[in-house]
Amino acid sequence: MERRRRFLLRVLSNREPAKLVCTSRPKWILTPYHKVRSFPAMQTPCSDYRETKGLIYFARMLDKIRLHAAGRLPADYFVGVEDPTFFDSRCTRFLGVNYDDLVKRTLEGGSDEEILEWCFVQGRRPGEEEIEIWNAFLRKRGWRDEGSTDLAAAKKRSSWEDRDDIQTWVDLHDVEEGRTPRK
Repeated sequence: MERRRRFLLRVLSNREPAKLVCTSRPKWILTPYHKVRSFPAMQTPCSDYRETKGLIYFARMLDKIRLHAAGRLPADYFVGVEDPTFFDSRCTRFLGVNYDDLVKRTLEGGSDEEILEWCFVQGRRPGEEEIEIWNAFLRKRGWRDEGSTDLAAAKKRSSWEDRDDIQTWVDLHDVEEGRTPRK
């Protein structure tokens, strides 16, 4: 609560233009305009934390595929597997499926759970421990690992280098999209 009060005082005392942003949680936060992605007629995908059969990130990847196909995903989002460090690349490798085939299957329709079942049939079905390791890897990506330098640069580009609550890439995604990072 104290951190939120200090943030509000800083924003109001600097007279930064700000707006209220509805987060996925049932509360509102005051956020400077220049620090939240805002795109008319565009939509941000769900949080990386959303689980599908215990697997985090998968639902976000499908959201990005659907939004991109509908022309509603902002252009600065990474979609696809052109870089092996992108979360989409890592997720499709983890599941043993081809990204283009996954896009095709996703656009045919179905729930996230049905599409994940399709991935298990086409690729591989990870065990409980593998899913636990996958989830821990993604939740911590950018925290004291080889992704830390890129995360620090991304925070600096957004003028968030003083934000101690952004410790991982998942935290950064949440903040960019107007959500409060988890603790």
